[in-house]
Amino acid sequence: MSFENFFKDHFLFHSEELVAYLRSQDNFNSHTLKAGLKYHISKNHLARIRRGYYLVKSDYLPGVYVENDALLIAGRMTSDSVISYHSAMEFHGLAYSMHSLVYFNSDEKIGELNCPYGHYQQIVHPLALKPDHLFLETKVHDRSGMDIRVTTIERTLVDCLHRPNFCGRWEEIWRSFESVSFLDIDRVIQYALQLGNVTTIAKLGFFLEQHQEQFSVKEELLNELARSRPKSRHYMEKNYQGPVKNLTRWNLIVPLAVIEKTWEEPNHDTF
Repeated sequence: MSFENFFKDHFLFHSEELVAYLRSQDNFNSHTLKAGLKYHISKNHLARIRRGYYLVKSDYLPGVYVENDALLIAGRMTSDSVISYHSAMEFHGLAYSMHSLVYFNSDEKIGELNCPYGHYQQIVHPLALKPDHLFLETKVHDRSGMDIRVTTIERTLVDCLHRPNFCGRWEEIWRSFESVSFLDIDRVIQYALQLGNVTTIAKLGFFLEQHQEQFSVKEELLNELARSRPKSRHYMEKNYQGPVKNLTRWNLIVPLAVIEKTWEEPNHDTF
């Protein structure tokens, strides 16, 4: 049984994809399949990322370098993979700093995966998007001839405000999205409302208000967000120990360091 033709078009593949291909060729036998995979792994043609998921080594197919593309590997990790959070920031070229951990949404229970080809963290899809809006504000991108799905810049901003622990600290989020030249504010707001978390809506309102001129945010859109803010005061960061300020428009208690962007202050030790 020859797998070579399949490998040429499937640099990353799941065993069921190989089975489907072999069935289409009227060339499937489960025992030979296992033996064939074992043979190609022993010859260093293939590497196993996780159970049932393989990559084709560049030594076997010159010009293919998927071993070093952690975003591509994550984007093909499962059938419902979505590159998200800080990894989406990196994909869009926005991230202020690089992270070694690659984040992706999926409902397959993988958890944290560490292998020679990257360090990965699976996060379940937001409950508010299930079942009909799972891929809301995502886009399929071609990467090395293979499709991966990534959250849009608009969704990535909201997701990062929603779960900042997957995106670095506030400085990372602020600096990264301040490099964005354009945001579709209507889409940002509609996604946030679909997500339905009032604290996240307040955080988004605060962010957009702070960057109103940069992104040409209309006052009526801020008012629309404000109508969905928390009914009582919520903390932007629950365990924050420094000075804070209550922003009444958003019913949000915000670290003073974020309001004042203290990270922009010059380091006087360097002068």
